[in-house]
Formats: sequence, C-alpha cells, structure tokens
Amino acid sequence: MSCQFVTVLIPTYNRSELLLATLASVFAQSRLPDEIVVINDGSTDDTLKRLSMLGDRVRVLTQENQGKSAALNLGLRHARDGLIWIVDDDDLMDPDALQTLVDLFGHDAGAEFVYGRHERFSVNPSGEIRRFDTGYWCECLPGEFLIATMEDMFVHQPGMLVRKSLYDRVGPFDISRARSQDYEMLIRLARSATVASTEDVVFLQRVHDGERGAGERAISSDQRDSKWVENDQSIFRNIYASFDLKEYIPPHMELTGPAALRYALLSRGEIMARKKLWDLAIADFGAARDVTTDPLSEAETRIVRRSLAGKYGCDEIITDRALMLALERLADGSRPGLQIVSSLALGLRWRVLNELRGGHMLKALALFLCMIKLRFAGAIRVKRDVRRTKLAD
Repeated sequence: MSCQFVTVLIPTYNRSELLLATLASVFAQSRLPDEIVVINDGSTDDTLKRLSMLGDRVRVLTQENQGKSAALNLGLRHARDGLIWIVDDDDLMDPDALQTLVDLFGHDAGAEFVYGRHERFSVNPSGEIRRFDTGYWCECLPGEFLIATMEDMFVHQPGMLVRKSLYDRVGPFDISRARSQDYEMLIRLARSATVASTEDVVFLQRVHDGERGAGERAISSDQRDSKWVENDQSIFRNIYASFDLKEYIPPHMELTGPAALRYALLSRGEIMARKKLWDLAIADFGAARDVTTDPLSEAETRIVRRSLAGKYGCDEIITDRALMLALERLADGSRPGLQIVSSLALGLRWRVLNELRGGHMLKALALFLCMIKLRFAGAIRVKRDVRRTKLAD
C-alpha cells in the first residue's frame, strides 16, 4: 500500500496567507504526496499570484466561486486513482501525518478509509501558536463508527485518507449544502466502507473567529453554531426517513425480535435528540417504551443518557416548556417509560457539573431543576393517576 498514488486536495477561497502555511506543512511530510492539487474557488485576493511562485510543486485548478463542495468535486474529477487526502486551507499537518495514515492501510488491507486524531490550535497577534486538546473525540470499534459519527462528527477531512474508488462509489459532495457538507459525506463513507484508525495526532485544526464559507454563503462566527445545527438537522431528517432501523445496531450485537427493535429505536432517538430533532426523538422513545415491558438493559440505559450530551448543548429543555412536558409524559407508569425518563435525567448531571465548573450558576440551576423534574416525573405521574382513579370512584 505504501506505493499507492496519493493526491492532496486543498480547496481554498481568499486565504492566501493561511494557505501558504498549510502548504508548507504538506511540503514537510516525511512521506511526500505524489500530487498536490489546490482548487481555487474564485478567490479575489492574491491567492493565484502566491501559488504561481510555487511552480510545479502544486497543480492549480480554478473555478468561479461555487463553494467548497463544488471545489472538491472538481478536484476529485481530476484526481488519479489511489488515495485522496483532503486538507483544509487553514490547518497544519503533522510531519508524519501522511506516513501514519498510509501505514494504517498496510495494517488493515480491507479498510477503504482511515483516520487519525487532531488537536486544535490558535495563533496570537505575536504569531505564537497555542495548542488545545482534541475537543470531542470518540474511541470506537470499526463496526461502531457509523453510529458514533451520527451521534457527533469527530473525524475531519485532514485527518482522513480515503480510497478514490470509495468517493467514486458514494457519489459527489452535495453542492446544495453551504455547511456540514463534510459531515454528510463522512456519513456516506462510514455507511459504505470499513474503517481503520489511530489515536496518533495527524493534524492541527485552526480555531479562529473569521468568516466561514465563501462569497454569498459566508457566515460570521456568531452565526456558526446555529447554521451548523440547521444544516445537521436537514441531513438527519433525510437519514431518519431513509436509513433502515438495523443500521442503528452495531454489527457485533446479536439482537433479534423485540430486543433488536427497541435497541434500534432508542439508538435512533438518541441521535435525533442530539441534533435537537425532538419530535423524531420523542416519537422513537415512545415507540421503544411500548415494544416490550422488559426493563432496559445497561446498554440501552447508556444510550438514552447520551441524548442530552450533543456538542451544541441542550438549552431547549430549559426554554421549551412543551418539550419538557413531552419528555415527562414518556414516563407513563410502565417500567421502560420510567427508565427512559430517569436515564434522560441522569444524562443531565454532566451538563450541570460542566456549567458549575464554568461558573454559570444560573444555567446550572436551570438544568438541575430540569433534571429533578425528569427524575421524579414517573413518581408524579403515578400519584396523579392514583388521584384520578380515586376521584372517579
């Protein structure tokens, strides 16, 4: 596998200085790529002038400004068969990144794409680099990667090396998406292929407050999270409608009948909750509750606890009274219903502690009150039912 042709694709728009730093980190690889292709997405700064100074070290493709997806599709059409390494124009690659990723294919001949870890960094006005930890990261078995990725994206393109044949098989990047196009593609890749991974850090992801996106699609930093949530929700409504329920069960779990159905419903519900698609999540939790009266397994309890752990928070349970009532109603007195709601409450403990550590006392208190309401929702509903029965008699 070490002799495989490796193409680096770098889409860029008006980031000439950052682009040169990224290219320098690619030029410094201990295992050099065979070709570096920069796709200039209609830049209006001095990007082309700077690239011309690099001579034949870089192949440049230029298109009118159409966005990252279109730029990557153009690059993929011109790339040779072999391995594709997509690098963002503002990140820095570890000197051994490519060698590390190529070696993973040698260790697992059946893998169609491989990935490694990243750390984050920022640069202060004096040019000093400050490194942070990875942020959200999930250690998982290859067979769990699709579900883990649907929960939250933790693998990024500069940390991945992908067979071009796999990109050809799953189809082009979605040009209709201004955000989350890499996430949507990652899910397609994960759904279609076997993966291999390393815990080694292979690139540094830049943290900055600049605009994201290109041209008319650019968004400011204060809009970033809301736009990501909006785009992720669009992706996952499509997934909810198109994925088979069995895809929410890891392949190594030998479940059949009602046990398989309930596990899949809880797993899908948890994923939809993390995307703030609560209408879908509550529908799945309610359906799971009614599949069987058997108590939830430890694995099912852990799934439900993760529902409120998405990286964009869960402030909506504080502000949306109707949502809290709907969650409380899941505890209808049946044992599975009580366990689902109790598990949601337990999942809030981390949120409360995290807000306390950050000094956000009012928010911690609001989340704590939500946790208490959910924790005792079952008992309250049982008392209400008993009271109604007595009044009826």
